[in-house]
Amino acid sequence: MNYQFDLFNGVIIDASTAPADISAFQDALNNIVYLARSQQKNLLWLTLDLSQATLIPAATALGFVFHSCLEQQLTLIQKAPTTTFVPFIPTHTLGAGAIVQNGQGDILVIHERGQRGYKLPGGQVDPSEPIHAAVVREVFEETGISVKFQSIVGFTGKDPYRLGKANLYFICKAQPLTYEIAIQDTDEIIDAKWLSPAAFMQDNNNALFNRQLIQLLTNTSGLQLIDLAGNEGPHYKHEIYFIPE
Repeated sequence: MNYQFDLFNGVIIDASTAPADISAFQDALNNIVYLARSQQKNLLWLTLDLSQATLIPAATALGFVFHSCLEQQLTLIQKAPTTTFVPFIPTHTLGAGAIVQNGQGDILVIHERGQRGYKLPGGQVDPSEPIHAAVVREVFEETGISVKFQSIVGFTGKDPYRLGKANLYFICKAQPLTYEIAIQDTDEIIDAKWLSPAAFMQDNNNALFNRQLIQLLTNTSGLQLIDLAGNEGPHYKHEIYFIPE
């Protein structure tokens, strides 16, 4: 049975190569589990089609649990004992990055482990977490900089993204409240720094999209978080973004 390692120290198992025989499937899956544990992988992903439903008990017998499902497929996972975070992606994920500028106009950028070049700080929006709160949290985790959310200046969509699900990525602006970098998530982030927009855009090691968004969005104002009167009751919206008058 085939598998591949992902960028987050996990293992994605290719169920299309799974044996139809339950005993053979369990043996193959057990071998992958043993390999993952010996290499200290955080998480195993297994997505079975509806036609493979008879294999589910064999997977759960090896410690896999249900994660999410669609009409025609079920995703199961197995976590390492030390794994505390599992991205939840029933149909899509939300991500958010922040353009943060200091008084000299420099932007805050990060370098992720295993990635080429620098990018904006940011990451996945947790289930039920407001976008503005995710931006504040992610910037602090990745750089140690405390920020105040200002606005959403753009967003992108990608489908399919991770594990065949869609992704929406919100590009935000945030005001720094502190300026000294002290990376909190040292497992993921290997460097963070203040850099002039010109220097960032001139470095071809940085992804073209990231250079384009700095060029186009740095001087825009965008959608601001609005608190509307009467936003309560059964139709309460936990975040509203409008362009102010």
